[in-house]
Amino acid sequence: MTATDAAPDPVAEAERRWQDLLDRIHDLEARVIATTSTVTTALDHHLARLDALRHQLAHPDWPPSAPDPGSPQTTPANNRST
Repeated sequence: MTATDAAPDPVAEAERRWQDLLDRIHDLEARVIATTSTVTTALDHHLARLDALRHQLAHPDWPPSAPDPGSPQTTPANNRST
């Protein structure tokens, strides 16, 4: 056996390194997609809440409607008709 027979194949080593890099890139891409999906969902939720608050501020229930004078909630107990 000569010294060159025991040396690692440079082409195979380069291919293994490239495959390792491609695997890492694929894993990173999968994590980015998952994180982006989570962030997009959270942003959609918060934007919907902000839109609801904006609508409340733009269309307030003002002036509040007057309560019914004959309602048991607005008439004191000693003045209620029987």
